Amino acid sequence: MKNTRALFLFSIIMSLSSFAADWVVSIDPSVILGVIKPHNAVNCGPCNPNSAQGKAYKAANIPFARTHDMNHSWTYGGPYVIDISAIFPDFDADETKSENYDFTHTDRALDWMFKAGTKPFFRLGQSIEPWDKTYHVNPPKDYAKWARICEHIIAHYTEGWANGKKWDVKYWEIWNEPDLDKKTWTGTKEEFFEFFKVTIKHLKARFPNLKIGGPAMAHPFKWKDFFIPACAKENIPLDFYSWHCYCSDVRESSRYGREVRAHLDMHGYEKTESIYNEWNYVKGWRGGEWRYSRQVESSFFNQKAAAFAAAMMIECQNSPIDMAMYYDVRTHGGMNMLFDSVTHQPMRGYYPFYAWGRMLKDYPEQIKCEMVSNGKKHKDLYAVAARSNSGKTALYIARYTDDNNVRNDITIRLNLPEAEHYRCHLTDDWRIYTEYPLEVTADGFIELTLVPSSFAFIEVE
Repeated sequence: MKNTRALFLFSIIMSLSSFAADWVVSIDPSVILGVIKPHNAVNCGPCNPNSAQGKAYKAANIPFARTHDMNHSWTYGGPYVIDISAIFPDFDADETKSENYDFTHTDRALDWMFKAGTKPFFRLGQSIEPWDKTYHVNPPKDYAKWARICEHIIAHYTEGWANGKKWDVKYWEIWNEPDLDKKTWTGTKEEFFEFFKVTIKHLKARFPNLKIGGPAMAHPFKWKDFFIPACAKENIPLDFYSWHCYCSDVRESSRYGREVRAHLDMHGYEKTESIYNEWNYVKGWRGGEWRYSRQVESSFFNQKAAAFAAAMMIECQNSPIDMAMYYDVRTHGGMNMLFDSVTHQPMRGYYPFYAWGRMLKDYPEQIKCEMVSNGKKHKDLYAVAARSNSGKTALYIARYTDDNNVRNDITIRLNLPEAEHYRCHLTDDWRIYTEYPLEVTADGFIELTLVPSSFAFIEVE
């Protein structure tokens, strides 16, 4: 084993000295680092499975879809879907009677997910209300009853209650962004914690085999000195902790991921999953920065969005984040980089999710991947390698920077296992997941040129 690793490092050093590439990327299939994680999960789900978006969505092998904000789109049922106020519209009604629940549109939305091969990640709560008056984001007048309403909703989807289903819906998230300045929770943080405590203890006692957690913090550490310490003090059974971060620097998210993991571990939650369940490209939330962010996500600069998404998934894979969920894939409104809002056809931003879905399905084991620079400071290259159960390998590589003044191409030498065929799909400013020929040089390397805002998925066949 020592000799193998020595030869592996020697090959990198020799390649750097013998060829003036900007980078050398080498993979070692003998070193397994773990599993490829479900980082191509999303918020919202597919449209009708027979629609253009539905067919493309299914092809991307999306593992999970969080149900948050689906009520903002009439595609899924508008105000009559997902939210507690939509499923149980009269809070004063008897929560034990099935006739007081309306599952119609939520049943259909979840059925579409399963038909697309996606499992729901069900958000129990309400969508944001960014208006002068709030309606459903106020603290419930009876926390225990609210918990019992959620109990019956879970029973409908996992146990068949009220003409329901016995579906595999494993994740149940309590609320969304309670720390977001009265837009999603109008009470105090102390009131929210009491509400969360009552709900999670009731649901976990009733459904011990399901994963129940939350609360989808808008800012991972705004309540750092309060929420997790309070959970530990009250022995809250927290299966997962969910949090959000929108940014234009993908490394900001991985920094948060490491800090969240350390914070959970420090308070005794070593087995609690860290779920990063809202991310997207956001340079800023106001004025020109917001307009530019929307142009990146959905129009003129979508190749930059594609590179950002590919780099984000790679960065999350190499950090202690258990699942990352993109926000979101609604074809009307939302912050959708995957599908054109008019034609609903895939854009460049779709293909990082498609390629990750291929890797998740066909190359489930992460293997060692090293990048060595030839004395040049390039901070915009990201890579992860994986192998199949039969030993075939794949390389997922992205070049992303938020600096639009970076215009130079970079040359990469790939040190890949010997094979009869190397299949590369390249996405950049003029290619859209286009098959790109790779040839082996006389000394056994492959040369790949990446322009700014590009990514490639390479399969060693």
